[in-house]
Amino acid sequence: MLKLENIYTSYGPIEALKGINIEVKEKEIVCLIGGNGAGKSTTLMTISGINRPTKGRIIFNGEEIHNIPPHRIVEKGISQVPEGRRILPRLTVKENLEMGAFTRPKNDIQEILPWIFETFPVLKEREKQSGGTLSGGEQQMLAIARALMARPKLLLLDEPSLGLAPIVAGKIFKIIKEINEKGVTVLLVEQNAKAALKLAHRGYVMETGRIVMKENAEALLNDPGVRKAYLGE
Repeated sequence: MLKLENIYTSYGPIEALKGINIEVKEKEIVCLIGGNGAGKSTTLMTISGINRPTKGRIIFNGEEIHNIPPHRIVEKGISQVPEGRRILPRLTVKENLEMGAFTRPKNDIQEILPWIFETFPVLKEREKQSGGTLSGGEQQMLAIARALMARPKLLLLDEPSLGLAPIVAGKIFKIIKEINEKGVTVLLVEQNAKAALKLAHRGYVMETGRIVMKENAEALLNDPGVRKAYLGE
């Protein structure tokens, strides 16, 4: 479904991605793990068109997308849930959801809302509540739901458990699994490497802008080097 081929991305003179190659197959959950500053978030921002690569190709469903604007990338079927949620705090839950569907025909909103509220029943209860009054876990659910309103084929998730209590983070990971089981492919960036690898089918390890290891998730979970560097063992 998605291929990154020899991607370089820079912030001014600083090279953040240094020739990375990543592949995501349809209906997979693929995770990127690595330390702070490894380039994980930059990778997602490059895929979604916020950062333009200086070199290389990004191919989505057989089509090059690295030179098209972000809203066109959303239209083609890629949605991103950014780090820190970034919901619109003064808008209601429903208005936040409607913003996620800005690339879709208007009748799509009414078609997809029942599935959103079935997947996230707490959002139905909070439908008329301002987004900024939700708890951290509820805001993360809203951020994921908002991205799903665009009916993506591929969902990019950036640190979905960040700042959440373990029990709430567990609920978020369960929801991600359910979304994937309903046919949405997922590329996940997550500091909680153990939880990410337990959830994913395959994984990539990033260090200073490079992919240094790729393997199925179980193999990475049991790799001594990965366990020492990222799992605190």
